[in-house]
Amino acid sequence: MLQSLYIQNYALIEKLSIDFAKGLSVITGETGAGKSILLGALKLVLGERADHSHLKDHSKKCIVEASFNVAAYNLVSFFKENELDYWENAIFRREINPQGKSRSFINDSPVKLDTLKQLSGHLLDIHAQHQSLQINQTAFQLTVIDALASSQEIYKAYQKVYSEWLIQKETYRKLKDEIEKAQKDQDYWQFQFDELVALNYQKGEEKQLVKEQETLANAEDLIEVQNQINYLIDGEESNLIVQLKQLQSLVHKNAALVSAYSDVKERLNSSTIELEDIAQELIALGDGLEFDPNRLQVVDERLAEIHRLLKKHQLEEADQLIEQYNLLDEKLMQIGNYDDELEKQKQKQEKLYAELIDQGKKLSKKRQSILDLLESEIETTLGKLGIPDARLKVEHQIKEQPDQNGLDSFTFLFSANKGIPPQKLANTASGGEISRLVLAVKSLLASKKGLPTLLFDEIDTGISGEVADQMGDLLHQMAHNRQLISITHLPQIAAKGKQHFFVYKAQEAEQTITKIRLLEEEERVKEIAKMLSGKQTTEAAMNNARDLLATSR
Repeated sequence: MLQSLYIQNYALIEKLSIDFAKGLSVITGETGAGKSILLGALKLVLGERADHSHLKDHSKKCIVEASFNVAAYNLVSFFKENELDYWENAIFRREINPQGKSRSFINDSPVKLDTLKQLSGHLLDIHAQHQSLQINQTAFQLTVIDALASSQEIYKAYQKVYSEWLIQKETYRKLKDEIEKAQKDQDYWQFQFDELVALNYQKGEEKQLVKEQETLANAEDLIEVQNQINYLIDGEESNLIVQLKQLQSLVHKNAALVSAYSDVKERLNSSTIELEDIAQELIALGDGLEFDPNRLQVVDERLAEIHRLLKKHQLEEADQLIEQYNLLDEKLMQIGNYDDELEKQKQKQEKLYAELIDQGKKLSKKRQSILDLLESEIETTLGKLGIPDARLKVEHQIKEQPDQNGLDSFTFLFSANKGIPPQKLANTASGGEISRLVLAVKSLLASKKGLPTLLFDEIDTGISGEVADQMGDLLHQMAHNRQLISITHLPQIAAKGKQHFFVYKAQEAEQTITKIRLLEEEERVKEIAKMLSGKQTTEAAMNNARDLLATSR
């Protein structure tokens, strides 16, 4: 429930503070006194958009703060999810600085405006005249029916299955699209795969081919040089080996005569052995050389094909062709398994759909079970509110396809006059009739479920006399176990309040400001008498006011 409201520097309000009690609180005041300003400030702290124009003094910031007792609304999880401290007496605050920038707080923690609005929706339901049109909205009508049918748990179960079904539908759709795309690409992938199969590339092959290509391309030059090497080593005339042998023989002769030659002889022997070994190796290398233009062509063509496929697949290294081969092989294998997977996902979807329809039928049965009660209860209440011939008909249809709200489609049809068949509200009901219809609906809701604090802004417009008294009784009854606030201009309703606030304008320091005060007993008598007879209150009006207050206890 709303415990208190503090307003500073808003419109014509300089500073005021109000404490609210449980039960029915009424707010009265002359036209233009500032009742709508009070309501505007309250809407501001509940999340309505704000701007610089709301400031009374544009050099100071505006502050609106409301305290709610939230213990009865099971909101602990909401506070946890939004990382807010949970206080049973929660404090909502809006601040607007002189530049028009707004900040929002819940329990002193900064929050986004949407968070403020979402939480406040659990705590206060404001009904102004222009909001009567919400009864035309499918969502509101469905909320009324579910509340009266106590079908919220079945509705939650339905929505859970509906959410799972939507996810599965999307999974199936994506898989189907993927399969269709894969099937379109299958021929191309198969062609690419066959090219790689034909290539039969082996790891490291390209590097080996490049070396071989270089050797084959220079084979003629290599053979010519090798011939010269062979001639020097083993030519018919005086070749290198023969000359070494001759040198070795001469050194041996001198070594026999001069001991100094002995060291040179040993070194020459070692060198001769090494040179003979090198000569044999060079001859052996030469034996493997040959010019084979056919092999060169084969190597060139093989490298050209490798490089063509590298470019085609946008790869940097030849060994990546093996990875590409494996990737295409996997894709082609998956296509072969797609039919089984698609059928599996289809069966999951069909199973969830069957469960969804089953839950939807349970929900529909529960909703339809209270339609007669809804119609009769509303018609009875409207009769007390001055529309004795009112008829409400709830038209029901089953949708072609389930949606998040179930299988049902409901439309409220209404007639206020005898002999006129019920029609859609937008086509038949006046503003005053719709306001009373909304009040009748919320009265019925209040008897069936725990509503938040209700605030009615001049819902009594256009009525008087006995109907006004009946409306006052209805509001008083609705407020029996909850908090209800009514901004009213009718004395019959004002007299029913447990609290009576009076809004008025005052002149201070050459400024007009809006103020509000809680009326004492005798002040209430005078205010209600004034509402009955005008500014010049008579003794009869005073007595009438006392009677109204006495019968409202």
